[in-house]
Amino acid sequence: MSDRGTRLDVIVVNFHSEPLIGRTIEIVRELAGEGGARLIVVDNSPGDGAADVVRSAAPDATVIVNQVNRGYAAAVNQAFAVADADFVLLINPDVRHVSGSFEDVLGAFSDPGVGAVATRLLDTDGALQPNCIRAPRPFDLISEDAAFVERFPNWQRPRRYRMLDWDQHDIRNVDAATGACLFIRRAATADVGPFDERFFVYYEETDWLIRAKQRGWRTVFLPTVEAVHASAGSSPGVPSRHPLLLLESQHRYARKHYGPVRAALLRATLLGIDGARLARHGLAGNDEKRAAASDRIRVHLTMRAPRPS
Repeated sequence: MSDRGTRLDVIVVNFHSEPLIGRTIEIVRELAGEGGARLIVVDNSPGDGAADVVRSAAPDATVIVNQVNRGYAAAVNQAFAVADADFVLLINPDVRHVSGSFEDVLGAFSDPGVGAVATRLLDTDGALQPNCIRAPRPFDLISEDAAFVERFPNWQRPRRYRMLDWDQHDIRNVDAATGACLFIRRAATADVGPFDERFFVYYEETDWLIRAKQRGWRTVFLPTVEAVHASAGSSPGVPSRHPLLLLESQHRYARKHYGPVRAALLRATLLGIDGARLARHGLAGNDEKRAAASDRIRVHLTMRAPRPS
């Protein structure tokens, strides 16, 4: 792997990803070199065959099997507990290819204040997939819900959150990045603590990176390492509950980081938006969109989305 002898633990969370997991193993070998990294797979969907694929293709891998889907944050924490390398890589099974040098990643980590390194993400058609964000504010969550970026492309305020004024061709510090392909210094996890398991899925890496920043750690975006990411493709053939799970995590993030008053105001605002949607789609006779708005209202009220199993 590296002439410095630095080891890498690669964490993969499986949830019905058996068709993809073999490719993930190959990606890890190409990036770190044969024997250069240890694979830690946490299986949140036992019986789908993914664990057998891993044991066959990578006999030295550590496989942790959960009897139920414990969620992404809890699964990552299980892997953190057995990781012992200086650095860990969180990689989604829907990452199809990673190009670039692990030496560049180590170069970024040569600054002891760097706690995480985010890679450049591309869609499967080669288009840039913006994956870095500024620390979310209440307006940003409303903007995302109401799709202000798409509705008002010339309005700069909604674009600020997604950092859409930046082409991602230069190295820079960022507040947070998505966890599809994210390197983390293990010493930073010891200092910041594990992922918050109140986030079943989504926003757990944002929460952790913001907490890391508050403790003085920096997240660096590294454009020389690119990952091709088939967004929302980690569980092929499984019905997606992405919007509701994302909404739940947004509310949990707001309650944790904004305080009870601003979090309550945010919930009331989003309730009003979805109440208007419910009425509009009901009048239009669009049963599918009316049901979707009703489901969202239920999540606003309960702060809990249905769990995939």
